[in-house]
Amino acid sequence: MNSQGPASTKQPDESTITAFFDTQLFEGADLDRLIERAALFMRAAVGRVRDDGGGVARKGCGALTPVDSPLTAFSVPVVGSGGRVWVDGLPEPTARHFLNRLSAAVSIIERWGAALTHTESEPISVLINGTSSEAAHASALTRLGITRDTEIRFLLCGGPGVGVEHFAEAVADTQKIVARTDHQGKAVLLLMADGADGVTVPGVPVGVRAAYSRLVPAARTREAYVNAHDAYLFTRPSPHDRGPYQPIHGVLIDGARLTGLAALCRLSHDEIDAVPEVGVLAGLFEQYGEQILLVLEAYAITGSLRKAAAQVYLHHNSVAYWVQKAEAELGYSLAEPNRRAQFFLTVCLYRLWRQQDERV
Repeated sequence: MNSQGPASTKQPDESTITAFFDTQLFEGADLDRLIERAALFMRAAVGRVRDDGGGVARKGCGALTPVDSPLTAFSVPVVGSGGRVWVDGLPEPTARHFLNRLSAAVSIIERWGAALTHTESEPISVLINGTSSEAAHASALTRLGITRDTEIRFLLCGGPGVGVEHFAEAVADTQKIVARTDHQGKAVLLLMADGADGVTVPGVPVGVRAAYSRLVPAARTREAYVNAHDAYLFTRPSPHDRGPYQPIHGVLIDGARLTGLAALCRLSHDEIDAVPEVGVLAGLFEQYGEQILLVLEAYAITGSLRKAAAQVYLHHNSVAYWVQKAEAELGYSLAEPNRRAQFFLTVCLYRLWRQQDERV
């Protein structure tokens, strides 16, 4: 994981805030979508509380949060429908203008409903869709307020819901989240890169898998999404909440490091299934579980029993035992460098084969 400084905290000016809410009303955003987009836009917690105590609130990363306003929040009433809206984490002049515009937008939506004629997809969904037209792509970028030359990256994370939300909050501490959606069971975050080398977090919650793409201009968002998705296929659930992690753990993978391995992601399930060694690994997995794959992959990468043992926290004699088990099934020795490289590719293919339903 790379180190970097904190993300910029510069807030939009009043005209930009006004234009943001005008756009939300024009696009027919419903209340939930309005609150989520407003929180992401300002990178601050935002909420709508009705008189009956119900409502919706989102953190600056887009995650749900209790509707009751924190003690430090500014709030204003919603004229017409009652209750109030609040924001936490903004300086007072900005907060007041933001809340006045938010209150007006909420009042309109709750009185008249979201625009009945609104049929456009959310911008981030357009950007990750490989069939979107150039015109739709350009419109989505405009709606998000970013230009074709803006450097962006995608981040994907999946796993236990609470863990995913905690991870998204950690990302929001150092990265500007432009938009967020859920796709194929994973949270998809579009990040404004600001020239950052990578994504830095203290750790990844237990059970969460995460990967991010290389930097690209926003005109190539689909490319970035595919790169992040390819990297995600090589991740594993985080073994503990805090780093550092061994490379073999596959925690928070940078898509820029995939290089030629990305080509394996384009192979079909049947093409991978035709590789005999993939069947051998499937048999070993059935007999001995995930641990043997970790051991064998560590040995294939390092070429050393002792170095592999350090990666997987085993004695080197235990690594030798599992290597011999695999060699007996494979019919060749992993002591040969070329065979180890071949076997590493086989392990990668097997992991992709097991995740057929998650392919792009």
